[in-house]
Amino acid sequence: MKSLEVYGTSLVKYEGAAELAFPEWPGIIYKSYFEAKQMTSGAIAVGYVPIKQESDGSKPTSGSVHVEVALRGRDPDGWEIEVYGQSVAWPLLGLVDAMKSSTYPAGVFRSQSIRARRKGATANGYNRVQFLVSNLLWHYTNAPPEPITLEVGGLTLTITPIDAYLEVAESIKALRGTAPTAQVSIKTTNASNLSLKRFGDFMNYLVSVFRLATGNRVDWYYGEALEIGTERVVERYHKDAVTGPFSRVVKFRPLKSGWVSLTQKLDFTALAESFLGNDKRVLDRNTLKELIDYFINACDETSYLEPRGLLASTLLDLIVLKYARVTKADSLMEEAAFRKDVLPKLKKALEDVQLPKLEKELRTSAINQLSGAYRRSFRKRLDLLTKELDLPLDSKARRRAVDIRNKLVHDGTYLSGNRDDWYSEYQFMIWVDLVALCRLAGYKGDLPLPNGRSSLEV
Repeated sequence: MKSLEVYGTSLVKYEGAAELAFPEWPGIIYKSYFEAKQMTSGAIAVGYVPIKQESDGSKPTSGSVHVEVALRGRDPDGWEIEVYGQSVAWPLLGLVDAMKSSTYPAGVFRSQSIRARRKGATANGYNRVQFLVSNLLWHYTNAPPEPITLEVGGLTLTITPIDAYLEVAESIKALRGTAPTAQVSIKTTNASNLSLKRFGDFMNYLVSVFRLATGNRVDWYYGEALEIGTERVVERYHKDAVTGPFSRVVKFRPLKSGWVSLTQKLDFTALAESFLGNDKRVLDRNTLKELIDYFINACDETSYLEPRGLLASTLLDLIVLKYARVTKADSLMEEAAFRKDVLPKLKKALEDVQLPKLEKELRTSAINQLSGAYRRSFRKRLDLLTKELDLPLDSKARRRAVDIRNKLVHDGTYLSGNRDDWYSEYQFMIWVDLVALCRLAGYKGDLPLPNGRSSLEV
């Protein structure tokens, strides 16, 4: 079939014969032709042409409907394919109509994943796999970047740019698109083997490091497992990569030298080793992964500055709150004791105050705000985080972060009355989020300063 060419350039393609089942209609199975492609954009498209029905006698309603599809097929190269998704299907399509559709499929659906295996694949796992990664840019000159090698948790990782890295990098920045830019090879350093899924789980954490260091929604497209001894690819796992437009937010403009990437200022190897291999972090990896995904949303330049600033501010709220809770420093006293011994007296004192006009509404509002008074304020939590994690925030910088956060959270706008200054305030909040997340990841190295400066001047 040439049916899926309109959906983009294929990274990997499979074609062959398959059994097509609809879980909503048990007992109905089609013999079919199929084509499955993963595009360079990360999306997975599957087309099928059913040619023969094997049924237990039950008949679904005719016509086009949205149904779950389970496709199990084999291509001429010996790849056994498993694909799941949702399709607009014509379950009663017959042989004659199918033959008319030999070029264009009877149905097309987008899948979240493809699992492909052939002879040599094993449930016992592998000692080497490789993954393709999108949107990862780490060059600072006109030459391709050097490979990066890491030793983490019994694994050796090598991150290598693809052959056309510079061309792809320029297209990503110009078109705000997504494309594969790097290959990650992972080898076990001991005698143990891991399943492709286990390696994939590890990659999910590694792309979080990439995202934090670059401010872009980096993701991996597919992994290939290599047969032990022959190095032949025997198993693949494709996924619909969660990528997005290229962002320049984590690049700050120094006074004279143009744009400088924060990635250049960070020791990426140390950041990755801390995030992936350090079990003494205050926050666990899953929590950090969620916070980093929030950080990437705040870096997305496709929305207005106000909501982006609000995202950056509420992320900082989340960061300081989660740290305070884990360290049991989020409250001044126990909530139960506060509500029993303190809150009633505070309410009584407010009720006794003679308020001016609108006194009932004002009194009610003031009393309601007292209910959370046992918690430490955002300012105090930020002070705590700064001190204990050694953030490069002096008192002036912390005050600015608090003021910007309060203005965005309460008024939905920035501090400055000059709109030209808003982007600087937004970048400052992104920078505070970045350095806080790096420290929470266990990174002990030098942190970049805002605006590319050599000292903290905000």
